[in-house]
Amino acid sequence: MKAQYLFTFLCCTLLTGLQAQQLPNFTIYRDQWNVINPAALSNNYIINEMNYTVGGSYRRNWLNVQDAPQTQILNFEMVWEDRSSVFGAHIINDKTGKLGQTGFYGNYAYILDMGGRTDRALVIGLGAGLVQYGAKLSEIDFPDISNRPSIDDNLLFPDFSLGAFFYEEDRYYLGVSIPQVFGLDTRFTAENGRYDVKRLPHVYGVGGYYFDSFLGNSTSFLELSSWLRYVPNAPLSIDVNGRLQISELYWAGIGFGGSVGQQKSLSVRAETGFVFGEQVRIENGQFKLGIAYDQPLISPLGRYFGGAFEVHLLYSWWK
Repeated sequence: MKAQYLFTFLCCTLLTGLQAQQLPNFTIYRDQWNVINPAALSNNYIINEMNYTVGGSYRRNWLNVQDAPQTQILNFEMVWEDRSSVFGAHIINDKTGKLGQTGFYGNYAYILDMGGRTDRALVIGLGAGLVQYGAKLSEIDFPDISNRPSIDDNLLFPDFSLGAFFYEEDRYYLGVSIPQVFGLDTRFTAENGRYDVKRLPHVYGVGGYYFDSFLGNSTSFLELSSWLRYVPNAPLSIDVNGRLQISELYWAGIGFGGSVGQQKSLSVRAETGFVFGEQVRIENGQFKLGIAYDQPLISPLGRYFGGAFEVHLLYSWWK
C-alpha cells in the first residue's frame, strides 16, 4: 500500500473518534520544557543559570509523505530575578494533512525553595491558552465520496495544563504534567454529518541526571534523560536519551523512543548541536543550535512513512 493512501486513511480515521496521542512529539524535548510542562525549567537555567530564553523549533515527521505532520513552535521563558516565579509563553502550530491546530499559551509557575547549601526547589505551574482547530473537510478524500463535506470548519477552544517540577542545580530534575486537562471534544459539523475528534488528557513524566564528564575539561558533562507519555487507550510511549557536552562549543547525543503494548514500535534518535557564546563575543548570553533525526526500526508504518527531522534555535541570557 502506498504511503499517500495510508496517510489518507489515517486522516479519515482521526475524524471518526480515534483515541491516541494527539500532541506533538519532540526529539530534543529538553528545549521544549515549557511546552511539555508549565512548571519545568530549561537546562539553560539549571546548568547555566540563564534566566531568559527565547527560541523557535521546526519538526517534520514522516519524511516520505507529502503533507505529513509538521510542528512549529516559538517559546519564551523568564525566571524572576529573585527566583520565586517563572513566566513563560509559547505559540504552537501543528498540522497533519488537512487537519491542524494553532495554540497561544501563557504559563506561570511558583518556585518553592527547598535548598540550604544547594539550589534545590519544587516548582508548581499552570498553563492556559486558546487553541484554534481547523479541518479542510472539503479536501479530504473520504472512503465514501457521498459523505464528503463541501465546507471547511474552524473551532476555538480554551486549553489548560498543570505541572510540577523538582530539580537540583547541576545535578538532576523530575517532573510530571497533564496537558489538555479537561479533554474537550473537537466537533466539526457539515451539512451532511458531524465529525468528532475526542480530545484526551495526556500524562507526561520527565526525568534527567547530569554526570561529570570523563573528558577531563570543566565545560563537558553527560546528561541522561527520559520522557514518558500516557494517553488512555493508547500505547505507553517512552523516550530515553543521552547527551554529551563535549566542549563549550559542541554537543552530541543518541537515544531510543518507542511504545509498549499491542502496538509496539522502536526508533533510534541522533542529535547534535553547537553553542555560541564567548567564542563569538556574546557577553551574558549564548545561542544554541540543535539538529535531530529519528529513524524507525520497528513500526507498522515506518517503512512507508520514513523518519523525522527536527531543528531548534535558542538564545539565552541572564540579567
